[in-house]
Amino acid sequence: MLKKVVLAVGMIAIPSIAPAQQQPQQQLCQLECTSTEKSERVTRSCHALNATDCTNLGRAETGVGRTCRGYITPNCVQGR
Repeated sequence: MLKKVVLAVGMIAIPSIAPAQQQPQQQLCQLECTSTEKSERVTRSCHALNATDCTNLGRAETGVGRTCRGYITPNCVQGR
């Protein structure tokens, strides 16, 4: 984003270029759940969460018959 600053030095205007503000990168939470039964199937899903909530989601989704973990990644993989 360009911003113009005018300094009054006689009749001279000096433009100033301010650096663009960087947008924070979207954090994606990859949730991977593995079935602990015979087939050991892995399912994956993606959520827009911070690191703490991502870890807590992995814990919350873990239960009888499956183990889950959540981790932050820039690129999520969907599906199985």
